[in-house]
Amino acid sequence: METSMRRCSLAAIVLFLMPNLSSAQPAESRGGIVFALSDVDMVPTVYETGDLGSPDPHNRDTLSIITSPTERSRPVAMTEVSNSTYGPPGALDVSLDGQFVFVAETFRQRSERATRLDELQQGDTIRSLQFNGGHSAVVDSVRIGIQPQAIHLNPAGDLIAAITADAEHELTFVPVREGRFGQASSFGLGLEPSTGFIPLKATWVQWHPSGRYVGVNLVDRGQVAFYEVLRGEDGAVSAIRPWGNRIQTNKFPFVGRFSPDGRYYITSDVQWGIDTAGFYGVQEGILTTVRLADVGTTGDAARHTVPHIALGGWGAETIAFSPDGRFLVTSNLRGTGKPDGSRDWTEHASLSLYQLDSETGRLSPYGEWPLAGVLPQGLAFDRTGQKLFVGVNRYRHEEAPLGGAVEIWQITTDGRPALAPTSDRIRLPTGVHTIVAR
Repeated sequence: METSMRRCSLAAIVLFLMPNLSSAQPAESRGGIVFALSDVDMVPTVYETGDLGSPDPHNRDTLSIITSPTERSRPVAMTEVSNSTYGPPGALDVSLDGQFVFVAETFRQRSERATRLDELQQGDTIRSLQFNGGHSAVVDSVRIGIQPQAIHLNPAGDLIAAITADAEHELTFVPVREGRFGQASSFGLGLEPSTGFIPLKATWVQWHPSGRYVGVNLVDRGQVAFYEVLRGEDGAVSAIRPWGNRIQTNKFPFVGRFSPDGRYYITSDVQWGIDTAGFYGVQEGILTTVRLADVGTTGDAARHTVPHIALGGWGAETIAFSPDGRFLVTSNLRGTGKPDGSRDWTEHASLSLYQLDSETGRLSPYGEWPLAGVLPQGLAFDRTGQKLFVGVNRYRHEEAPLGGAVEIWQITTDGRPALAPTSDRIRLPTGVHTIVAR
């Protein structure tokens, strides 16, 4: 089954009447909500060529909200909001009740004259959008530093952590209440200048399930650092301090996830760098398991270790844990973003499935499955852990007004665990790159 829709306007698109999101419980009973970003400003080969490609004649950058995504009759609402796929798939998060959506703008919307990546203006803003009865509105915005790479809402739902490319605002915290932002607090991490040809020192930030710590991926030096976050009585962050030792991962730990129980942090080390062919030339990755110190430990007792590494997929830009922490899935770009004729070009991307041993931290691979799409960025499980939502930038040999999609896959656990595609996909504007499920 495929859901397809037509674009009605640039300012706001409501393709089916979106139910009122002011009550989270009805949405949960209908099967939850999936939120997805689409960046229509650049074609997949931009990473290799720098050319943005032809402008999308049908859409602008879009946030899509899919209610009851696994049901046949599923309302889908869309609204225009500037976002960028040029970065890790972490530009989106959602309040715990699903009423407010937070979108980081890495690069601003493409101008009519822009034809190359270096002609895009840098973004520096997080926007808060509220959805009610199918209508959307930006209710607040806050500037946090140039080129936000990733944002993440803490488990209590009242503080956003953001990582940026701004040396003075590398790690920024923004209090949030009812969709409104408080005073941002920014911290430089005291890192040496990046040694790569892109000015990136850190690309990813995640809250520990306890809400006390954040993990920050330091890509250009192959490390992860953990910080304790200290807040004042007004809710603003007053200080950060290192929690335990830094961990040496493998090369270019682009993204990472804490296991739901907070015992482990898994990084996807994509092996990119100026010492590889075309920067993206290595066709394997590494998954590094970090065993974390116990919550509350300090000093020498707060010692993190690496108990295991596993061979990962090619270009595994997105990783996601199942809600029970048993399974880890990666979406692998492979060579789908390469120009035609490239030696590394591939027709298909892929998904990989692993099982985490909660006692040892070992990741056991169960296989890799082809995905007939280009640049899959964005993964999210449903609440049951049985369905998997997969963002697809676009499909080859298509000229559809809605060229991207969220595909629905499932995990089968009868016998050897496996991933299986369904025939169900929800068509969205091209450039789908970040997904959150509630």
